[in-house]
Amino acid sequence: MILEFEVENYRSIKDKQVFSMVAESSKSKPDNVFEHQLASGETIRLLKAAVIYGANASGKSNLLKAFDTFRRFILAKLSINDSIEFYDPFLFDTTSKNKPTHFNLTFIGEGNYKYRYAIAFNNEEVFTENLDYYPKGKPQNLFKRPIDKSKDKNIHTAKLGQLKKNKTLKVFKNQLVLSKFGFDEPDEFFSPIYLYFNTSRFSVLNAKVENNFEKFKNSTAAALMENKEILVYLNKLFQISDTKIDGFTITENSEQDKNLSAKKKKYDTVANHAIFDNKDKRGTTSLPLEQESKGSKILFNLGGDMLYKLKLGGVYIIDEIDTSLHPKLAKYLIQLFQNKTSNPKNTQIIFSTHETAFLDKDLFRKDQIWFTEKNDYGETELFSTQDFDKVREDTPFDKWYLAGKFGGIPDIQSVESIFDNGTP
Repeated sequence: MILEFEVENYRSIKDKQVFSMVAESSKSKPDNVFEHQLASGETIRLLKAAVIYGANASGKSNLLKAFDTFRRFILAKLSINDSIEFYDPFLFDTTSKNKPTHFNLTFIGEGNYKYRYAIAFNNEEVFTENLDYYPKGKPQNLFKRPIDKSKDKNIHTAKLGQLKKNKTLKVFKNQLVLSKFGFDEPDEFFSPIYLYFNTSRFSVLNAKVENNFEKFKNSTAAALMENKEILVYLNKLFQISDTKIDGFTITENSEQDKNLSAKKKKYDTVANHAIFDNKDKRGTTSLPLEQESKGSKILFNLGGDMLYKLKLGGVYIIDEIDTSLHPKLAKYLIQLFQNKTSNPKNTQIIFSTHETAFLDKDLFRKDQIWFTEKNDYGETELFSTQDFDKVREDTPFDKWYLAGKFGGIPDIQSVESIFDNGTP
């Protein structure tokens, strides 16, 4: 579960921007909020969902990409001579383009503890790395990364906290300490923290899955084969979505990997349709998923994946969730996360969209709606409706947004501003 994420000097984000899933004190829409008791005994209130709006190129995708970059850096196994490919600073300023990128995530992880993990790096080395946890409500350092320039320039020395008796640990200058516990130094306490980022419980997805349809379809089908109950739910989802698809049949079709001796699992997925004779149902027939409409393929992949995440728990981050889906259907998928019956494990969803159907005062609280906007210097600024004094829980969010009261919409000039006297 995510509490807060800070990003600084990453792509279009120059100055530190803070995104939060901590619920404000409002009692509005109690089903949108859940209370979680930590191992320390502390109880926190968190949001089940958050939506991010913004004009094209305003930086909303960069915020979600930051989550993915942070995660992939933790999971990366770098050699001593590798550059840090995850370094992608704000380039439109003479100072920031050479400064470190900062990520800072506060989350609930292994042992039901609250953790705060911060890193700063450029394309060559990690400058700071700090991991704290809160076993009794107050922060206790687990490790930090001091840099000793007098020693081997390619090696950094990390200092472990009192839990590990203040021992030291050597890491490559481009390697994260947390990553080392995932690859080189198995540890009963630290390795599970690493694994938090290496499981489906922390997932970042671009909903434009048609570009990787086959790969996504195979992973979704694998999850559905392992969890037949989810396939039942997915079949029902298609039946109530007016797709005229009665359900799906999935069969395993393993094939020999050309480069490996082991077999690689693949799955054949077909959609089941009713057959009619003069409008009387006479049976069913099957059609390969590949031959279905783009929307049906997206719904299979995205709907199946969502239902799997709802069963699993954790954090689900999606960029452009409404791609190829009707707004009413996309909105229904979000409602699954805010329903106690369909989301018993309080899986969190964070997504971006342009679709104003989500700006429904009956769907979201004001602390769930976020906006990105670029200032005159090309820098992304992040804010929520909670930051506006006159916004109430019954404010018509969609009308205010379209009227420009929240910002986050493109400032488009007249046609005449492009054409001079009718000539391009």
